[in-house]
Amino acid sequence: MARPKTGQTPPISFRPPQRLREELDELAKAEGRDRSDVLIEAVHDWIRKKRRERPAGSEEKTT
Repeated sequence: MARPKTGQTPPISFRPPQRLREELDELAKAEGRDRSDVLIEAVHDWIRKKRRERPAGSEEKTT
C-alpha cells in the first residue's frame, strides 16, 4: 500500500557514534544551524564529489 502524500520528504535515520553526534550538534549550533541542514549539505557535497570522480561518459540517471 502506498503512503499518503503529506507534502514532506519522508525522514531517514541513522545512528552515528555518540561523540560524532555531539560534535555535529555543537558545531551546527555555533553556526545557528540545525543537524538536518548540516547533514543535507554534507550529503550534497559527497554526491558532487562522487560525480566528479566518475570517468567521463559513465553518467547514471538519478531519480
